[in-house]
Amino acid sequence: MLGINGAIAAGVDARYGWKIVALAGVAAVAPDWDGLPMLVDMASYERGHRVWGHNLLACLVIGAMIGTIDYRFDISGRVAGRLVKFGPFAELAPQIEQRSEWSIPEWLAWIVVAVAAALSQIPADAVVSGGEGLSDWALKPLWPFSDYRFVFSLVPWGNIGVTILFAIGMLALARWKRRVRAIATATLVAVVAYIVVWGFWMKAT
Repeated sequence: MLGINGAIAAGVDARYGWKIVALAGVAAVAPDWDGLPMLVDMASYERGHRVWGHNLLACLVIGAMIGTIDYRFDISGRVAGRLVKFGPFAELAPQIEQRSEWSIPEWLAWIVVAVAAALSQIPADAVVSGGEGLSDWALKPLWPFSDYRFVFSLVPWGNIGVTILFAIGMLALARWKRRVRAIATATLVAVVAYIVVWGFWMKAT
């Protein structure tokens, strides 16, 4: 939701359409690939999560990869094309079209948006950390070149407030489609304000 609202607030959808917004949503969660070792063993998970994928280099690489793959093969368009074959999504079919032309400026726009969305995970995870019975989980944004650790916990894991604000924003985006940029911007402002107020209020009390 952070990636989607960020892309809409930046106005890239007005120029490039819904596909680049979908790309931002996927790229924003891509750094969490470093949580996959949980499926193998917890020791690897604890060692690598918020490290291997949550650093500047990894975000640059994975953002460029996702942006390039999605643009070159029109992944968003292909997936949407399959979804509209099902009843609930059939009415969206007229809005779905496959990309038939490619251009370097558009490809670069896809990469920039994907990288920016991936990088957004670093500050987001830095301020949402810790909680009752849980320690703050520091990130290593300069890994593998440095083991410098960073965290500035303001909101604990599992805090429902941020999710509620994003959910309200998404519903508003669906309801008032002519005001999406203003709604996305207001949603981001509300989320940031909530995090700051919650964090400093809790610390003060």
